Amino acid sequence: MWSDKPASEWIDAALQVFWSVLPPAPATQPAEQVHVQSTASPDQVADLLQNATGFIWLDGASGRHLLFHEPLAVLSCDGAEISVHGPGGHRAVHGKSLDGLDAALQAWSAPGALFAGWIGYEVGEELERFKGPSRDVGLPRLHFGLYDSVLIWTAEQGWSQQGTCAWRPFKAEGQKLLDSAQSRPLAEPPPRPSPPVENDDEGFLNGVKTIVRAIYAGDLFQTNLCRHLVNPFAAGEAWPLYRRMRQLNPAAAGAFVCLDDDRQILSGSPESFLRVRSGAVESQPIKGTRARGQTPAADVALRNDLAASEKDRAELAMVVDVTRNDLSRVCLPGTVHVAEHAKLLTLPTLHHTYSRVTGQLCPGTTPADLLRAAFPPASITGAPKIAAMSAAWREELAPRGPCMGSIGWISSGGDMELSVAIRTAFTTPGQITYLAGCGITADSDPASELAESQAKAAAFLRALGLANNERGPVIAAEFADGADPLQSQTEF
Repeated sequence: MWSDKPASEWIDAALQVFWSVLPPAPATQPAEQVHVQSTASPDQVADLLQNATGFIWLDGASGRHLLFHEPLAVLSCDGAEISVHGPGGHRAVHGKSLDGLDAALQAWSAPGALFAGWIGYEVGEELERFKGPSRDVGLPRLHFGLYDSVLIWTAEQGWSQQGTCAWRPFKAEGQKLLDSAQSRPLAEPPPRPSPPVENDDEGFLNGVKTIVRAIYAGDLFQTNLCRHLVNPFAAGEAWPLYRRMRQLNPAAAGAFVCLDDDRQILSGSPESFLRVRSGAVESQPIKGTRARGQTPAADVALRNDLAASEKDRAELAMVVDVTRNDLSRVCLPGTVHVAEHAKLLTLPTLHHTYSRVTGQLCPGTTPADLLRAAFPPASITGAPKIAAMSAAWREELAPRGPCMGSIGWISSGGDMELSVAIRTAFTTPGQITYLAGCGITADSDPASELAESQAKAAAFLRALGLANNERGPVIAAEFADGADPLQSQTEF
């Protein structure tokens, strides 16, 4: 169950294995921070670093950007075996994914150091007693690098480099990197012709019908059902594709993660899963979707339709209840509150509604404790959570991998920023996979849910260079008069 923790003997043994790869940091080593003067954009710096080992771009669009490369050590888990790589070589230990993360955070604790990476959706089956699709997606279930340096950009403060010299001298290379990136041209690469995407629309429609029947039978209230879109894909195309994705649909919680030449994650997520600062935690689940309109008047009408929709409001309310329950498992009694509810979020291609749930973590709660309580995110599971996940797994048949999981960073001190990996694709040798999920309730109409799924996939398919055979929105820049009256709506 989610509350199960590894025995202290297992932790002690795992720490010895991890320390053989990279020793613990000195206890008194302070964090390092250097401010850097540069007019280089985050795009230019990311373009410079995108071939570097362990490159991760936590892409905040117009907000905050974190760029990582050259990790000190790497943690990779498949659900049964935990692998660590570092200066001392490669070692492995048997164990669950979040137990491995727990041990790594204890083994390599240092102010200024950050773990960055992803948690795949199937980690959820390690937390509860049921089994999903067993086929391997070709990526680890959980993968984090330990980084002793990160480049950070914010609109308010510009560039800084933060990290630690706990294991090696702090390499204040930020100025040099930014100087190199500053004059880097960024012509947008055009999409290459691509064969039609493989999908199972008929299976999705039948899945919606089956789940609606299960809801009326009292098996569950709501679940998230995904369409899996698969397309042939050539090595070397992931980075140009991600740049096109973010141009069409910049996202407040986007990410590009490079595991190797053939395996990358490309995320255009607008959704925040967990944000922790000094024990204060918040989650911002999204539910309810409308495509942007072809004209300003149509756009306002679609937004108003979403705001008035009882079905979408009920769907969001159920997800908020699951989020409250998850956080209450590890928060002080009476501290979990719905700070905002059913707020409108307007993005370049879609309208959404979202809520914000906050709480205060119990003293001693570790990042792994919080993840065991809250993962997978409520918005891409359903209510009740276990029944909803089981129903979706029966209909989807294929694992989700990093899609619908989480991407971001975690500090050994407990702070973190993790997204919900919606609007996300991942590449494996020869192909790319994208998931478009919809919340299914008793009122769900199969054709309407398919149309919503197509709207969510439209920007990705356009970036991929496919003829748009899916009904989807146009981006705001394509309004006939060039005006977008809703572009200033609140975003995360």
